[in-house]
Amino acid sequence: MPGLDDYAPAVRKVMTLFYVIDTSGSMQGSKIGQVESALEEVMQTLQEISDESDDAEIKIAVLEFSTGASWVTPEPVSPEGYRFKSFEACGVTDLGAACKELDKKLSRNVFLQTAAGAYPPVILLFSDGGPTDNWESGLEALKKNNWFKRSIKIAFAIGDDADRDILARFSGSSETVLDVKNKDQLRLMIEKASVITSVFASHSSTVDSDTDPVEISKKLAEDVQTQTDEALSDANTADWDESDW
Repeated sequence: MPGLDDYAPAVRKVMTLFYVIDTSGSMQGSKIGQVESALEEVMQTLQEISDESDDAEIKIAVLEFSTGASWVTPEPVSPEGYRFKSFEACGVTDLGAACKELDKKLSRNVFLQTAAGAYPPVILLFSDGGPTDNWESGLEALKKNNWFKRSIKIAFAIGDDADRDILARFSGSSETVLDVKNKDQLRLMIEKASVITSVFASHSSTVDSDTDPVEISKKLAEDVQTQTDEALSDANTADWDESDW
């Protein structure tokens, strides 16, 4: 009779969380610094969520874009396998290049290639300016990608110069674009968005529903905003403004 050690653990599907980060020159200083520290701090929590999920293993993929776009992670990695990245903020804002890179990797033959299969990914986009390249062609091609269509998407408009309209075209709705006005809000939003979307997307009973991904993204964006506001209020920083960069 087989013992407990003879039973192999169930193979879980993979849910990949994509961070798409603007590292153009205008992100220099506190903005990019908060992104770095928030990513470093949230990885342990994401690993715990992954370990505790019976349905999905969480992996991380990080894409930075400025003058061009490049992958910080050559392939998706576990949260505990993510190595801290010190971003260099310089150059322009080539969102179109980022869209093209996403389109290449959102495939079962590339980043979503797993033995057990993949759940629709989560894509979090952070930008503080307007695109400087031919972003429309890159985005239109990306929108034809079936994995992108099915993904949960939230965009973060950092500061007053971010182009909310373009970010909404990426994420699918103005309601899935969250405004970031100070460094503490940015750090908290990265933390809350990472956790809230990962918990949701790593449970098959919710991911496999027929609900429109944009509607799911709207609800999750609302939850991120609410939890961020509550945390800031508790810390008595809710009235801080952009001067706190």
